[in-house]
Amino acid sequence: MALGDVYDPLGTHLDDPFSFYARAREAEPLFYSPAIDAWVVTRLDDVRKVLRDGKTYSSANALKPFRPFNDEVLAELAKGYPPRAMFITMDGEEHRRLRTPATAGLSAERVAAAEPFITERATALLPELSGERVDFMAAYANRLPVDVICHLVGFPLSESQALGDDSRAAASLSMGHRFKRPGEELDAARAWVRFQRQIARQINEHRREPRDDIIGDLLKAYAPGDGPLTPTQEADLVGLVFSVALPGHITTSALLGNGLLRLLNTGQWKLLCERPDLAPNAVEEILRYDSPTHVFLRVTTRETTLAGHTLPPGTELAVWLVNRDETAPSHPNDFDITRPVQPGHIAFGHGAHFCPGAALARRQAEISLRLISQRYPSLRLTPGQQIQYRPSLDHHGPDTLLIDT
Repeated sequence: MALGDVYDPLGTHLDDPFSFYARAREAEPLFYSPAIDAWVVTRLDDVRKVLRDGKTYSSANALKPFRPFNDEVLAELAKGYPPRAMFITMDGEEHRRLRTPATAGLSAERVAAAEPFITERATALLPELSGERVDFMAAYANRLPVDVICHLVGFPLSESQALGDDSRAAASLSMGHRFKRPGEELDAARAWVRFQRQIARQINEHRREPRDDIIGDLLKAYAPGDGPLTPTQEADLVGLVFSVALPGHITTSALLGNGLLRLLNTGQWKLLCERPDLAPNAVEEILRYDSPTHVFLRVTTRETTLAGHTLPPGTELAVWLVNRDETAPSHPNDFDITRPVQPGHIAFGHGAHFCPGAALARRQAEISLRLISQRYPSLRLTPGQQIQYRPSLDHHGPDTLLIDT
């Protein structure tokens, strides 16, 4: 059978897709998958080629669901704002124009200024990890990044839990996701609309009382003045804030979960506890070994050739951000936090759509590893658990991760 016929990204290959990717790179580095109705790109050089050529491989389908929504879900989504100004789905000058002010709040200077807050919030969450059978994802990994993005974007911390819950549910609509129960997809649509309304409420509060944060930056850039916002301005600003707030935490949560899991199940937690100076190396190795973002969608705008295949305009591509390619550092399938940091992994993407929050994610992970290893050197995985991954194509990280401290 062809690779595409056996590829099961939300089933057989959800928890551990890496051996399948290695097989694909060797036998069929570009293959068509009926399961996701897209051509799957697996070889690192081809992935880089696609991601740096936005003229040929457009991001217009970046948030396209793999399955059409039913009428009930569409009716619910229609109660919210139209997805107007979302730079995630744009290319070229339009993408640059919208992305630059939207991501200025994630600059190196602002990340550095946020470090005391990150440390304070991480320290406050540490007691939540004490005990047996503690779910690290619920107690820490899903909470710290949401608090941090609230702080930078301009949401009060009192809304952090609601923002995290609704935005995680909303994320399941934008990419491939396996819904576990009847009605879950409709609940996700309702969460999407609530998240939009939460953003709109903060935008209008910032309009009345200007503040120095990402929402404040966006208002200055796209709706200067102090008069009421037009419906078009409000919809555009909701889309822009959405484009920062959701990716700004969901991938960092997966990074934290992947990191702790790999450190504990390879025995390198003890090494990190003994050598906290390895934290930056450990973060890079986690990113390389198990990237929290696994796929970008692209669509061809013109006929092109990729991996020996001629692709017509309108061809859908699923580009996998897997860094264990045989062209990567030596022994790419070994997890080793002493590995010298080498440029070249694409855990945060590549080209114009390189993740603007990369520095922020790295700092949260480094601070977390240092603090947790110092507080809980005897931390271990709860014996006998089956690690369940989030049933999603785009973000690869544990759904739950039970630990004993």
